[in-house]
Amino acid sequence: MRIKFILMICVMMIFSGCAMNKDVKNLERRMSQLEMANKSLLNRIQQLKTDIENQQTVENGLRDMYAGQGAEFSQFKEGVMRLNGRFDETEYRFRQDFGKLSDSLEKTESAIKHFSQTASQNKSRIHRIESYVGYEPGDDDAAKTKAAPPTKDKLSEEELYEVSKKAYDRSDYETARQGFEKFLEIYPKSDKADNACFWIGEIYFTEEWYQKAIVEYQKVIENYPTGNKIQSAYLKQGIAFHKLGESVNALQVFKALIGKFPDSNEAKIARQKVSQIE
Repeated sequence: MRIKFILMICVMMIFSGCAMNKDVKNLERRMSQLEMANKSLLNRIQQLKTDIENQQTVENGLRDMYAGQGAEFSQFKEGVMRLNGRFDETEYRFRQDFGKLSDSLEKTESAIKHFSQTASQNKSRIHRIESYVGYEPGDDDAAKTKAAPPTKDKLSEEELYEVSKKAYDRSDYETARQGFEKFLEIYPKSDKADNACFWIGEIYFTEEWYQKAIVEYQKVIENYPTGNKIQSAYLKQGIAFHKLGESVNALQVFKALIGKFPDSNEAKIARQKVSQIE
């Protein structure tokens, strides 16, 4: 009985020693695995650390890049603001210049209107003066074509007078003088003879050959006392004397005009001349 017990204890110890030996080996194997896992973990940690450092480097680079882009954007923004400021200034100046131009155009248009009105008024005044002193109206359209010195063989009485008057209207005085002289030579009894003689006097007056003008006006006064140019001949003769500085003769002619034709338009002008001379 005792031997059996002892044997049982010995078997148990043998099995216990085998178990412990196995546990030790298992423990060693487990520790080895843990060490490998720990080493792998350390490697992983080191890799993560390296990755984190690389990421920080990238982030720093991105941060620097963003900072640079931010600076460039700020510069761009400032440039845009400067451009906007210049544009606003340019627009302001353009509006000012446009306003000045509009004012200038309005003033110019007003000046043109005023000039047109003045020209129309002057034309009306000239027409009234011509009527006032008994002038015959000119023919502007016909004055554009130059007439050759008229001759008897080519022109009738009306034609000869007409071309001569048109030459006078366009200031072709030599042609007009020759025409009117030819007219008086061929048609001395014409009802327009006094007009032709008067226009010859007007040509000399325009050329400031006042002595010749006085002679021609005197022909109108003496030869055509009932003609329609008699009052104008008196008036222009008096003015011609005054141009020559012969105030006494001018006064005599003006007073003669006033005495013979007191109600005429020419007499009104003569009175003004007399008051100026005296």
